[in-house]
Amino acid sequence: MIYIILILVIVGLIVLGLSYFKEDSIKELETQIEGNSITMMQELYKVKKKLRVLEEELLISNKDK
Repeated sequence: MIYIILILVIVGLIVLGLSYFKEDSIKELETQIEGNSITMMQELYKVKKKLRVLEEELLISNKDK
């Protein structure tokens, strides 16, 4: 019985040690999401800027008529 408990403790410590060296996929996923979010915000800013220019052009063309 003591041997089984000792083996389980050793296996548990080995698994715990290996978990620290395993590549963290969640951090990689967070980095990808953050990059996508920044890209999306930049694209949204560009679209809003172009829309603002188009609205100004429409206002100018309406004033001329």
